[in-house]
Amino acid sequence: MSEKIESLISDYVSVGENEKLAKALELFDENTREILVFDEKYVFLGYLTKRFLARQSRLYLDSKVSTFIKKVPTIKKNLAINEIAKLLIKLKIRSIPVEENGEIIGVIRDIDLIKSELERYKGKKVKELMTPNPITSNPETTAAQLLSICRNNNISRCPVVNEKNELIGIVSPHDLKPILLSDLPGQTFGDRSETQIDPYSTQIINLMSTDVVACKQDDTVELAIKKLLDSDHKALVVVDDSNHVVGILTTHDLLETVSVPPKQEGYFINVMGEIDEEDLKQLFDLSSEFIKKYSAIIGNTGHFYIHIKSIPKKKFRGYILYHIRLRITTNKGKTYVSRSEGYGLFGAFAVALDRIERDIISEREKEQDAKMKQTSTRYLLEELEEIE
Repeated sequence: MSEKIESLISDYVSVGENEKLAKALELFDENTREILVFDEKYVFLGYLTKRFLARQSRLYLDSKVSTFIKKVPTIKKNLAINEIAKLLIKLKIRSIPVEENGEIIGVIRDIDLIKSELERYKGKKVKELMTPNPITSNPETTAAQLLSICRNNNISRCPVVNEKNELIGIVSPHDLKPILLSDLPGQTFGDRSETQIDPYSTQIINLMSTDVVACKQDDTVELAIKKLLDSDHKALVVVDDSNHVVGILTTHDLLETVSVPPKQEGYFINVMGEIDEEDLKQLFDLSSEFIKKYSAIIGNTGHFYIHIKSIPKKKFRGYILYHIRLRITTNKGKTYVSRSEGYGLFGAFAVALDRIERDIISEREKEQDAKMKQTSTRYLLEELEEIE
């Protein structure tokens, strides 16, 4: 194990699976993000996290800890940093336990992994790594509408803006769980049954968090990382000087940079999701052809991330529903992001790729229009100089 990896391993707090939840809750403090759970033979079972417990509609303090375990794998201490980053992204977790000789020796957290690779972000601005033009909602958005927005766009959080498009809060589908599962007041029968409160019509102004950590698109990535570290937040909302939302930067966005092998040249293509080898090869081929086609515009070095989420329960004519998220970051400081939803892996992928293609072409046309305008202006000025 390298000294660098060893320095990333943090101590952990543990509890037995049969302990009462009340005891586990007493172990949480501002520096404890997760509590590892072991059985009577000290076999690792999973962990408890503050966020997971906070999202439960009811917590009975006399319940056993085992009721609330989040199962996660472990890693060996000699795993490369970029491989650890890929695993955190794939599993959508913020920390992972490290195992040696059958025993847990500590955990590695996402923000510590990111902080250890600051050299990769040197000279980079937030706008180079953020997801631009994120999906937003307004205070009047209902719980049902928010669930639809997040599902259709495969996102886990949504900035909330007012009528002036100014940032006022942030909300996640998980924030809706307490109200959707709670016993709400209201008459459910008789002449006044219509007065029953519908949880799905609850407006998110009553559910959103106003504790939003924000940054500017021209801030350095190092400053953004410091804000994430200080706040222990998973995402920063990026705003302009008028407090308008222009992007969002998450720890997963930063981990994508860490997931690239050192000294990678050309385009690094990374597929996140459970797909078979044949489909994986075809995705690589399609992505490589796309990069080759537009390399003159987007540059010859960068990262191409493909996030795939399948919904096996939803099918149409035998095809499974897929959510696709594509993200291309280039050595020219540009970031292209698109999402799509469709039945069949390659159909959904084609739609997402087409959306990025449109963005690239549109950007190229704007650049050409600007050059034409400069040329025309210069020509007119030359003409004016000849007129006495």
